[in-house]
Amino acid sequence: MDTQKYLERIQAQSQSELNLAYLSHLQKQHVLNVHFENLDILARKPLSLREEDLYQKIVHAEKGGVCYELNGIFYFLLKELGFEPYLMAGTVYVGNGVWALENAHMFNIVPLDNKSYLVDVGFGGNSPRIPVPLSGDEVVDSDGIYRVYKDESESLYYMQKKTDEEWETQYRFEEPYNHWSFEKIHPICVLTETSPESMFNKVYFLSRVTEMGRITLLGNTLIIVNGKDKTKEKLEEHEIDETVRRYFHFSI
Repeated sequence: MDTQKYLERIQAQSQSELNLAYLSHLQKQHVLNVHFENLDILARKPLSLREEDLYQKIVHAEKGGVCYELNGIFYFLLKELGFEPYLMAGTVYVGNGVWALENAHMFNIVPLDNKSYLVDVGFGGNSPRIPVPLSGDEVVDSDGIYRVYKDESESLYYMQKKTDEEWETQYRFEEPYNHWSFEKIHPICVLTETSPESMFNKVYFLSRVTEMGRITLLGNTLIIVNGKDKTKEKLEEHEIDETVRRYFHFSI
């Protein structure tokens, strides 16, 4: 991996001191410049989680990817820089009491200065821009407040975002001493690509983080959040390609 080219890809600075400020800088620059997208899955192109393939796709070809790819390549970058991340998997909360495929979302945990932080650059437009401590402390991001809540009775952690004075769960995960690996997550990645129950192989799902919100294309619906303003627009089939080029800088 050419670390300098990777940093240039995400418009991030190079720094020798490994502290929370630098980790926060890397995470923010990553989510602002590398977008979530499922175009390879829709094209029936198998995903690879090998470091060299992720680097070729995301850094060299300047494409995006799904959580396994985005958090995967970020894991390799953090290791190269001297951080000690490890992989974790969680289960996304769909809503109304429904959970998605068990452990189908991959992210990173980064120990730093006797604390551990959830660092996720692959949750689409809902990705926090800064590390979230596992201690339960709240962090304020430009688009809201985040925390990791631990349910002692279940030994589960819940990644949550505060909206309208209520905490909404984004996903849950088990005690982080159960580290994951690329080998362990790969079969779930394949399920995400191929399962009839997966939404990722059926409709466009592209999302990018902006300074004040997010832009998402879900199916033929374009959603733009800017601060407290939110717009939704149904697109005609012939408008989708131009919309993807305009907002995400990809061709489909």
